Amino acid sequence: MNRSWLLIGVAVLASGCGGNAALREEELARIADWLPGTYDNRAQVDDDLKRNIVDVHAPIELNIVAADSPIVGHDVYYVQQNDAMNPRRVLSQQLYSFEKSADDKAIAHTIYTFKEPERWVHGHDRPDIFKSLVPDDLSAATGCELKWEFKEERFTGHSSAVSCHGAGGSGAHARSEVHIELTATQLKLAERAFDAEGNIVSGRRDDPFSDFRKTNRKTQ
Repeated sequence: MNRSWLLIGVAVLASGCGGNAALREEELARIADWLPGTYDNRAQVDDDLKRNIVDVHAPIELNIVAADSPIVGHDVYYVQQNDAMNPRRVLSQQLYSFEKSADDKAIAHTIYTFKEPERWVHGHDRPDIFKSLVPDDLSAATGCELKWEFKEERFTGHSSAVSCHGAGGSGAHARSEVHIELTATQLKLAERAFDAEGNIVSGRRDDPFSDFRKTNRKTQ
């Protein structure tokens, strides 16, 4: 092969890889702009009631704030769900960490849970607390890294249907699935766990998404 053509081919490949990396950086910046804020699913609950749905979605308040935690990564967010009817009742606490996938073809999303959640409760009101995190404070579900893609002004992310176990606080031996959709004003989240026979042991069978609408721009 002519050496000049070989060099051109290498340059094109390098340009493509660099282009992917630049796109992923743009997407991380968009997530940083869109994700933080306070949300609730009041509209979804009201719609369930109007349609006389028997299994009404639980009313939930969702708070998300950027967390400064160098030991976890650069793009890290604290995510807390409260009972919207009783905000003092905390339903879940997680850390979301985002980074470019190894091949730069997607955004990789890891969900961490806290080994001692009471230490970090209401972290959205005191985000500096996460500077003190050490690796032993966190755990991540096995094989549950989500891949996020951006298309038509919407991010979609999903975990592996085969390898994910123990996400969302489900048992370590339960197969789990996590699906997320994000726009500038809306976040839809579905977390379900299945036993070895495929029966749902956590989460909803029908309409599994909680449909959160942003009630303010950002929490900080």
